Amino acid sequence: MELITLRASSARDRDAADGSELAALAGRPLEADAVADVHDRRGRELFGLCRRLGLDDDEANDAVQETFLRMWAESARGRAILDPEGWAFRVTYRLAMDHHRLGRLVRSLAERLTAVPVPDELDPADRLAVWAAVDSLPPRQRAVIYLRYRADLSYERIARVMGITPNGARNDASAATATLRKRYRFEEAQA
Repeated sequence: MELITLRASSARDRDAADGSELAALAGRPLEADAVADVHDRRGRELFGLCRRLGLDDDEANDAVQETFLRMWAESARGRAILDPEGWAFRVTYRLAMDHHRLGRLVRSLAERLTAVPVPDELDPADRLAVWAAVDSLPPRQRAVIYLRYRADLSYERIARVMGITPNGARNDASAATATLRKRYRFEEAQA
């Protein structure tokens, strides 16, 4: 099996590569030594890119390893990678950006959770009152809330169980919690 790696050392050499050579190589997966070759030639630069994008050493190492695992997996699926080096840089960049997005999300959630006072222990009467309110929801919303918060299922699993889409499960959960919030605010205002 031939390799789909372009051995050109510069962009100018790569641009000068014969189009028929690329056509002949298209559709063939990378071999293990081609993945190792990209790692040997570009591993340090990929690590450096991650460090420049703000990842620490461990996170950068993880991102580079994940890049080569993905390259290996794509090759094992039989997918052709015409420019393995470019592909590796693109995947590494995206992994670094995903890491930053996840960090922002975690910080945002931590701020939101610390802003809401949570009692040390929930009064059993309050717990029963919440589930009694859930029982008054429409059947589909009630089922989604139960599966999400009592059975601790993901929206994807809820969708499979109920025969709906994951977005449908999310929408039902959102509508149910909005209804419960309105009822709670109304009852609180009445008291």
